[in-house]
Amino acid sequence: MTTEIAPGIQDTRKILDLSIFWKTLTSQYYEFLSKVVSDPIMKQRFRLMASEERDHRKILRKYRKELVGSSQIELGREDKKRLKDRFVFLEVKDRASMDVAVDCILRAEQQSNRFFNQASSRIDNREGRIFLRLLAEEGGIHRSMVEELMEYADSREIRFSKNSAAIAAAARR
Repeated sequence: MTTEIAPGIQDTRKILDLSIFWKTLTSQYYEFLSKVVSDPIMKQRFRLMASEERDHRKILRKYRKELVGSSQIELGREDKKRLKDRFVFLEVKDRASMDVAVDCILRAEQQSNRFFNQASSRIDNREGRIFLRLLAEEGGIHRSMVEELMEYADSREIRFSKNSAAIAAAARR
């Protein structure tokens, strides 16, 4: 499996569309994680990261509107499916299943870091380039935050939502 979100992309519109959709997916995944854990600190941190991803998506939409003329993304079904397939929405009922879910977001943040670094060199707009580099760094920061959160979880008995199966099913849609 390639580590790039979209190999060989050159065009600004495509970069921004992929970026916006990626931020949509990561915000949804952090929101999913916040719903399946019962620990208030973990819940709050996952919600914070989901909120940051939504804020970044708004900024990307603003750049897209300025540079392309519209904030609506134009990705094909295959591009969306390829990106969405990287996120595993499963029932989180114990630590082992939580580790699978967390591994998914850690990989996503690593891929995000690589994608935004590569994309920043392919976009003409200076502000856009800088913002994409910041997003690349943010992927590394979120990765560290999730790792720290899991260290916190190691020192506690973490309980999970009894509705985890329903939450996962709703998130998969």
